[in-house]
Amino acid sequence: MLLNVFKVRPKDKELNHAVRVALIEALYASRASLGIGALLGGAVAAVTSYYCRTTLVEVTGLLLTLCGALRVASFGIFRPGNLSAGAKKWEILYDIGAVSYAALLGLLTLEILLISPDLRLHALMATLATGYAAGAAGRNTGRPFIAIGQLLSSALPISIGLFATDRGPAGMLLAVANLLFIIVVTDITLLTYKTVLEAFIDRQEKLQLATVYEKLSKTDPLTGIDNRGTLRLTLERLLQHREQAIAVLWLDLDRFKQINDTMGHAAGDDLLHHVASRLSKFATPMASVARFGGDEFIVVVPVENVEHALKLAEMVREVIAKPVGSGQGLMDLTVSIGIAISSPGISSDDLLRHADVALYEAKAKGRNRVILFDPEMERRLVDRQHLEHDLKRAIAQEELDLHFQPIVNLATKRVESFEALLRWHHPIHGNIPPSTFVPIAESIGLIDSLTAWVLRVACAEAQRWPDSISVAVNISAGLLKGRDLPTMVVEALMASGLSPRRLELEITESAIVEDNPNAAGLLDGFQKLGIRVSLDDFGTGYSSLSYLCRYKFDRIKIDRSFISSPDRQSETRAVVQAICSLAKSLDLSVIAEGIETPEQEDYVVSQGCAAGQGYLFARPMPREHIAGYLAGTPNSADAVSPRITPLRVVRSNA
Repeated sequence: MLLNVFKVRPKDKELNHAVRVALIEALYASRASLGIGALLGGAVAAVTSYYCRTTLVEVTGLLLTLCGALRVASFGIFRPGNLSAGAKKWEILYDIGAVSYAALLGLLTLEILLISPDLRLHALMATLATGYAAGAAGRNTGRPFIAIGQLLSSALPISIGLFATDRGPAGMLLAVANLLFIIVVTDITLLTYKTVLEAFIDRQEKLQLATVYEKLSKTDPLTGIDNRGTLRLTLERLLQHREQAIAVLWLDLDRFKQINDTMGHAAGDDLLHHVASRLSKFATPMASVARFGGDEFIVVVPVENVEHALKLAEMVREVIAKPVGSGQGLMDLTVSIGIAISSPGISSDDLLRHADVALYEAKAKGRNRVILFDPEMERRLVDRQHLEHDLKRAIAQEELDLHFQPIVNLATKRVESFEALLRWHHPIHGNIPPSTFVPIAESIGLIDSLTAWVLRVACAEAQRWPDSISVAVNISAGLLKGRDLPTMVVEALMASGLSPRRLELEITESAIVEDNPNAAGLLDGFQKLGIRVSLDDFGTGYSSLSYLCRYKFDRIKIDRSFISSPDRQSETRAVVQAICSLAKSLDLSVIAEGIETPEQEDYVVSQGCAAGQGYLFARPMPREHIAGYLAGTPNSADAVSPRITPLRVVRSNA
């Protein structure tokens, strides 16, 4: 028993507040039993005062009755669930009442045993005190020191009274038995308290875990804001009980992957924290901010009209655009936003899909912009998805084809090379331009296999031409970032037996504008093999003299947009003159694309262009027409422009 006493926590200081509240509520749980006990105590006090007419007994009985009445009144005032701030007050009130009542009952019992000779009163008080002690021990198990205090205060006076008066052997035996009763009940109380306490603590821990799990199920673990599950519930609730239109703003951080790759995932996570914190200012009881996944966030908010939604989106974009500090300096952010606004009867899934489609449109148009959903966007997206599926099949089954357009030496009028141009004849939609399907191939990860196929076919075809004619192949920007391009080129050359000097790789300005660290090494490696490298579409918006100094090129191709009307646009003429002058100073040859008239040919020749390409010389032709074209007997009316005579395009070794 003593060991159990030491196991009881002194004053329950280690109990958390919730467990303490639960135990106190248990003390006040049974009002009926307390009322019956107080009524019985008052009746016994009246009986003892009637039969033992002494002032001391009468006063003690009156105090006992009054104490019982006050305790019943306090139980009537107590309300479960209101203990958040007043738990300690109710605990102290109960302790004082319980100990006072037990002490008065014990005192009255002792007085009767010492003063009254009436054995009936002795038996009555002993029975009441013993029953109260047992009942208090059971009722107050949650407060063991109070239970033991009540037990000692009410039952111990019985043994004291018996020992103090000469009751003979029977009286002494009864006094000892009462002491043993006190010891046994004390031990049982402590054991019961230990069990009850563990049950309370276990229940509280489960409730806390349940609270934690519920919060985790509703929030994003990284940022602490709502997750996609909570977002959907909020959106469905707003759609069901809306009084205004509901706008969904779907946000995607621009170039977040680049930040992760260059600055590390820790910096990326920190950035997401900052963004979530900034977006939280838009969260209200009627609006939700959630992280949908990755670097995508969604704001769901009631709006008055379309203008209100667009204004809100611009506010969000401005908030996100503020620089974010990091250990590596300030990071500038931009965000693309797609907006969808609810209409009568629309589902949450459809509304989210519309916002996602609008976001896709925003990113496709250059990022850092806000786009409102339009049904036409979804139609275009569906068409693109169908096109992606068809392109995968076409690449797998080698249904694409290569056409070749000659590049002519403007001084000798001889063909010096052919540019390989991809063609795709769709069985339903007809001819689809490379500007449409090549970006799709890049986005779905098929550009590698497509380029490898183009290199193999182009090199194999060039091997059938005269030795002085080379082949030019366009290289996608994404391939310069990987490590597979050199392998593709070498395998194509080895499989065809084509000399490296007869292969030319055309790199667009957009491929190097991102300052790819791999680009310089790749280009230098190709040139060491003897492969020529040209800068394609020069002057189309990204031009920088630093590219020509940083990367080594063999020649520059002037985009066709500068050749189309040189006689009417002084700005165009100035650009062409500047490019040709720059190329001459850097010892680079210049190819002019898009030559369609003799006047355009004469103009580019006067500016110093060494080679030309365009419909004036020939349209892109199937590979089977090349032999006839070189021989001056085209197989197709479309292969050679009517302006071109066989003398203009001849074999270079003739």
